[in-house]
Parts: sequence; structure tokens; C-alpha cells
Amino acid sequence: CARRQWIGWMTAAASACLVVALVMLPASNGVAFAVVQKHLSDFNTLSLTIEQQSQGIALPTIHVRMNRQGDVRTDVGDATSIVVSPRQRRMLTLLHGPRQAMVMPLDAAANRKLDDNLGWLDAIRRFQGQARPLPGHRIIAGIRTSGWALDTEGLHIELWADAEGLPRAIELNGGGLYSQHMQVTVDRPIDASVFSVLPPAGYTEMPGSPH
Repeated sequence: CARRQWIGWMTAAASACLVVALVMLPASNGVAFAVVQKHLSDFNTLSLTIEQQSQGIALPTIHVRMNRQGDVRTDVGDATSIVVSPRQRRMLTLLHGPRQAMVMPLDAAANRKLDDNLGWLDAIRRFQGQARPLPGHRIIAGIRTSGWALDTEGLHIELWADAEGLPRAIELNGGGLYSQHMQVTVDRPIDASVFSVLPPAGYTEMPGSPH
């Protein structure tokens, strides 16, 4: 059971890293899309709510928050939270059901395990074409947005932004095998305690590391 929990944790942590790396998408030649890229590359905070499906089955909603310094917190439903702090070289995992916590060093081995899940993201970063403007507009949280699309190595990506170029939503589709819809918020204040890598009160710290 414990092993399954930690496998789930590694999957969630990898999802967090995928989202972080998404801000490194190459800019297209379109001026408007370049503005969207600037907002994604130069932010103080970035928050995402990710709804996802795998082979038609809905998976737990993921909430991701990150800051300019590279700290990332990922909350997977109500079950698990992962905080990654490159500055402190630490990773905190919280299992909310049993109220257990584990603090691990963020070493090269851990990074390699996460990188194994980034193949599709590498394909996006190698994309050499132009993002295609999508027809029409979409209303997201009461705001009118315009969209762009790109396809690379079996992955379809759509990104929607408002009139100021602020990204509001990102959609990923892997040919029916999986899909993700992300609601995006840029530069909303996030309390620094969200990125703490110290076990909170009431949680039992587990020794050692998963195998």
C-alpha cells in the first residue's frame, strides 16, 4: 500500500514539473502570441487548476501553484500534496488521509525520475512551426479570450488568452489517450507559507525515502 502511495506521489510530482516546463514553450512569429509567451515566462506567481482524463476516465483534479523563484506546490485532489523547493533542495510530500509527511533531498536522482515523464514536453520545446490562431472567441470566467493551437508528435495544444495577452486556459490532448484542461491565473498573490517544506502541525514525519 505504501509503495502504491509513493508511486502515485511520483506521478503527481512529474505532473507538476510538466506544468512548470510548459512556460518554456518557444515563441511563435505572431506578435499577439509572443505577448502570451512573455506573460508565461515572466511572472511572479502562476496558478493552475488541471482537470484531466485518461482513456475517458476522469482523474483527480490537480491544483498547482508556483512562484518566480521556482517553488512549486501540487495538490492532487484532497489526498496528496507535494512541495518542491529548488532553492532549499528539498521536496515535501503530504499524505492527508493518514496525516503523514516525508521530506526528501531534491537530488539528481529524483530529478531524473521526474524527467522520465517529460517526453511530450520535449517535443513541444522542439516545435519549429507557428502557433495557429483559432477561429472565434471563448468566454472563460466571464472574460473574452482568443486562442492559438499547435500540434507536435501526436499532441494537440490549445492556449487561450485575454485581450492583454494574459493566459486563461491551456488544453492538451494526446490523441484520446489522455487530455488535460488547465485554468490559468497569473500574478495572483500567494502566501509564502504555501511553499513551506516543513511538515505541518499534526503530521507524522516518515523517516527514510521510498524504494
